[in-house]
Amino acid sequence: MKKIAIILSALLFLTACGNDPEVTTAPELPSVPSDCNKTKILAAFPEKVQNPKFIDTQWEPAEGTDLYAAYNAGGIACSYGIQEAEIGATILWAPDNQILFNERSTQWIADGQKAVDLPDFDEEKAYVLTQGTEGQGEFMVWSINYLIDGVWIQLGATFLGSIEEAMPLVKAAADSLRTPKQAARSNLKGCFMAELPEDLYVFNIDYHDNNTLSAGFYTKKIDQDAQKGIFVGSYTNGVVQGFYTIDSEQNKKDHEFFLKGDKTGFTLGTGKTTTANGVEKFQRPLDIKWDEKIKYIPAEDCEALLRG
Repeated sequence: MKKIAIILSALLFLTACGNDPEVTTAPELPSVPSDCNKTKILAAFPEKVQNPKFIDTQWEPAEGTDLYAAYNAGGIACSYGIQEAEIGATILWAPDNQILFNERSTQWIADGQKAVDLPDFDEEKAYVLTQGTEGQGEFMVWSINYLIDGVWIQLGATFLGSIEEAMPLVKAAADSLRTPKQAARSNLKGCFMAELPEDLYVFNIDYHDNNTLSAGFYTKKIDQDAQKGIFVGSYTNGVVQGFYTIDSEQNKKDHEFFLKGDKTGFTLGTGKTTTANGVEKFQRPLDIKWDEKIKYIPAEDCEALLRG
């Protein structure tokens, strides 16, 4: 059933202090998954899809697409199924931020999606893309977009013959959201440092929400001046990916950057790169080598280096 959007603000009156202003407490929202291997999707596949697996995919979102909008908002997309048979499902999660779902729904409606009330489910809104007429010959459910607990979830599949058949996956995707406590335990905010005999690297993560990261970036090589910059990117499936810029570069460009690990430390990703239009990127398809010699480990304080 559609969720009745009633938010009761808690009013706290401190009578001992006189006529103090009202205090409202915003509800804590869940976070989207950060690791496709730690969702509840595989267990929800129907029996007709035998032995489905996570399909690791190198996403290259095109601007204007749902995938681009989701990743830009700190989301994640995961594919599961039988890759050889081209049978599977792709689930996309993204924080709605009170605007994203409504913005994307304009295009969904233009593409033929219809508003729907999902059975035995507490979504706020939902749209479905189908083909054929249910009960009259072949009928397919291609995509379901729904909003629940401040998160936009999109389920796309190649094997669903009805909305009822889709519901175990719909519910599993919602159950895969992380609680605030779970998200806090894996939050990466903090200082990481890699020290080599003649080089120093600092990566100071100052923001981590859902799967969006920002960090201060610092390098110092013995025969070069120190370089500082800003990194913006994402953290999904145990990999930090994004771009940094160097403050001192005369011809500024974006440098693609990869780290692999978790809050206990990271290993640097290396590979062949190309530069075009002021952007240095790793060659596609990605063939990243993880350099065990350059390990970023937790450190106490990066701020002095970043300020200096």
